[in-house]
Amino acid sequence: MPSRQALRAAPATESISGWLPPAVLEPLIEINRHCIDLLCDLAAANDYRSAVIKELAPLWRSLTPASRQLLATCPFLLVDAGFADEQRWRRLRVPHSPEAQRVSADAPLPLPAGFTRRVLVYGWHLARSEPSMARLALGMTAECLSQVAALGLHEIDQLCEQYPGWVRPRWETRPDVWRPLLQAVGRPTEATLQRMRLRGIQLLAGAALPGATPPR
Repeated sequence: MPSRQALRAAPATESISGWLPPAVLEPLIEINRHCIDLLCDLAAANDYRSAVIKELAPLWRSLTPASRQLLATCPFLLVDAGFADEQRWRRLRVPHSPEAQRVSADAPLPLPAGFTRRVLVYGWHLARSEPSMARLALGMTAECLSQVAALGLHEIDQLCEQYPGWVRPRWETRPDVWRPLLQAVGRPTEATLQRMRLRGIQLLAGAALPGATPPR
């Protein structure tokens, strides 16, 4: 993984740091990079347990370290922790609910130790301290913001233990979303990168609207 100094020096970071403070941006980039590296490693090993790898494996394999880092600097979270899925958080409170069973049935990815907790604690921290940033960069709905902010750290620990499949790649069943992202960082221009970032922000904002279907 790149150092914090390298993260701060990434060219794409400079263009978005005006509206994402460093305290929000740096952990976001690190989390994104972990996810990207994992997906690239799975593609290299012909491991198609994630749907987004199966159809885009050649593109994942083609990403250079610089391309991976450029993708990581997207000003939004590239993993899905259910921050726009209000039903998931409601039903989490109900023992043996269908939603809890569905989440636990998802085949967990070989995430680094503590990664799920890191994502959830990051979301929890933003929900409490920077709610507007949580809405924008994480795609949280207003209800999910309240639900996540109300969690205790012990509840986050329990969630990580009981539901190892809770955190997944964002847009995991949407290769049509990931393809232009991967293509943009493969042959980057300022115009394609700006379109890539804008498209992701629009998708997150749309998913956070009342009545929207939770993204998968």
